[in-house]
Amino acid sequence: TLRQPCPAALCSRWSRPGADLMVVAETDKPDDVEFGGEKTSLLQQGLGPSYGKAPPSADAKLPAAGEKEAAEEETDDLCPTSAKYYPFLDVTRIVCVGLVCVDHGDPEFAKWNVILVQGWVLQFLFLVCGVCYGMSKKSLLGYELRLLKYAILGICINWSAWLLMGMDWKHNFFGVVFHIWFIVGIMGYALILYPLRIYLAKVREQSDSQGYILSSEVEQSPSQDDDSVEMAITVRRRAQDRDSWVWAIAVILGGVLALLVLFHVVVQPLLLLLAPLVLDFFKTLGTGVAFWGLPEDIDETYTFLLRICQYTNASITNIYLIVGCTKMFKRRQIAPWMVIANTYINRCLFYRAADERAFHGLDLTLIALSVYYLGLLHRRKLGEYLVRYWFCLIMIVIPIWPLGAYGRFDENPPTDVGMRIRYNSLEAIAILTWFLAADRVFDIKIFTEDKLDWMNDWALLAFLVHKAIHIMLPQPWNWIAIIALIPACYFRRHYT
Repeated sequence: TLRQPCPAALCSRWSRPGADLMVVAETDKPDDVEFGGEKTSLLQQGLGPSYGKAPPSADAKLPAAGEKEAAEEETDDLCPTSAKYYPFLDVTRIVCVGLVCVDHGDPEFAKWNVILVQGWVLQFLFLVCGVCYGMSKKSLLGYELRLLKYAILGICINWSAWLLMGMDWKHNFFGVVFHIWFIVGIMGYALILYPLRIYLAKVREQSDSQGYILSSEVEQSPSQDDDSVEMAITVRRRAQDRDSWVWAIAVILGGVLALLVLFHVVVQPLLLLLAPLVLDFFKTLGTGVAFWGLPEDIDETYTFLLRICQYTNASITNIYLIVGCTKMFKRRQIAPWMVIANTYINRCLFYRAADERAFHGLDLTLIALSVYYLGLLHRRKLGEYLVRYWFCLIMIVIPIWPLGAYGRFDENPPTDVGMRIRYNSLEAIAILTWFLAADRVFDIKIFTEDKLDWMNDWALLAFLVHKAIHIMLPQPWNWIAIIALIPACYFRRHYT
């Protein structure tokens, strides 16, 4: 069995749940799966199409009500334990890395927002990172060291290209790092979200052991008949549910308002005192800081710190919503919906400049981590309708984007409220579509029958070297070199 380590965003994810983040070779089979003469189905019952199946016989035993509810709740998980592999993570990563290579070679595609790439390519990579971080069984130190190896390797490759082409890397080392900032960002997010990850793992473990829904019971005296007992249970349960919902909403809204006051009344004035130190730090990074919207003078620094306070408030509120909702509501799957709503309501209503992208990556990773551990309420049912009526989704999405819009709205967010709502609405639709239906769209046979698992190797290699290739080779040789990596990865996997 051969294993090749790779970073979290780019690793193979059709390995079993909880496996280390690494590319899994064709011979690497989980110990708990029997591979006999016939191929083992990797899609579990109920997760695939059921055309032509005979209806259950009259003698078939029907599941109890509690078992049925638990089964339905389990399917709300993004990566249910009943499934062995999750090919949608691999396919998402491979496709998105390929489009990143296209964007860095010819930015015009992204500026015209071809196939609406501004709203989902980089975003999906952050989602894959968040899910893979939740799956990983490595310690935080081991996880960070693995990412650090690839960050150093990618920076050295870019640096070599700058040296060979005689470019001034000394005054723009920020630009030398370029897309490797993505890996650096994932390292930072993993560190920030580590305590939350431990908490989410405990919540999931407790909910799995105690059951998804806790039922209310009343004592039944011998004189009570079944109808009166059922009515007593129903009345009491409704009253308890009503009171608990009112109390939970009051606590959640109160905490959100308290955080808003804290950041704008207390934290904001303290941050402004650090403006000179912040400006000196950014000057050491060179001219590349302007690409990320970072300040270049003291006035811009004050404005920058005010925006940072707003971004931090939204991210901390997301963490509060996860903790609060998992404690106040019976269903843990409610929490990710609250986080998604808070994130995109903030993005639609309030202006966020180019310097917000690092915080948006944190929010997306946080959302993916919460959906992995907590699930998404009614994900299974909504996913069924989404796949069934996919053509309706296209008719909804197309009119949202204004015809002929040009520019990088992800790098330079629009100040116009209408355009901002359009852009962020499309991104929210893309995120929800991925969570609800991505596992249904991509067939496991891509890897089990077509044997395309070696494309994971290409995604990793292309991510690390594509920028250096674009710097050193003119068109069309840069594209020829990147495409030539595909057969190279194939022959390496099958003939070495």
